[in-house]
Amino acid sequence: MAGGPLTSIPVHADVVRRLRSLKTADQTWDEFLTEMAEDYVPPGWYAEMERRRIEGPDFAGTAVLARSRELATHGR
Repeated sequence: MAGGPLTSIPVHADVVRRLRSLKTADQTWDEFLTEMAEDYVPPGWYAEMERRRIEGPDFAGTAVLARSRELATHGR
């Protein structure tokens, strides 16, 4: 798990209640918040991806995956 000093983050009690209802008993707060952060999509991200899709060159998904696999095979 993460190292370093512990912190105190001020949040309203209703937010803590909502988070507690989502957190499982076997999770630490570090584990829970880290997992949430990994799944977090910033506001506007989908709109930006759509803008790039429309304004940029259009490639088939299979071509993108094939190129990605090719680069990974060659360590790039």
